[in-house]
Amino acid sequence: MNKKTITGQFHYALGKVQEQFATMTGDTQLQHAALKRQTDGRIMHAVGQAQDLIKRSLRHRASM
Repeated sequence: MNKKTITGQFHYALGKVQEQFATMTGDTQLQHAALKRQTDGRIMHAVGQAQDLIKRSLRHRASM
């Protein structure tokens, strides 16, 4: 795991909490912001995973 993967997971979880709070209060703007934060977190997590995969692949090729 790299920094982007962990940060992405954090943003996703924070967006989930924010979404629950927005649902309880009925704030639609906050709900949209929460969904955006979750999406950003998922993207950041996927980028981090892709970077890890590329690094592992390059290390594997170098060892051959």
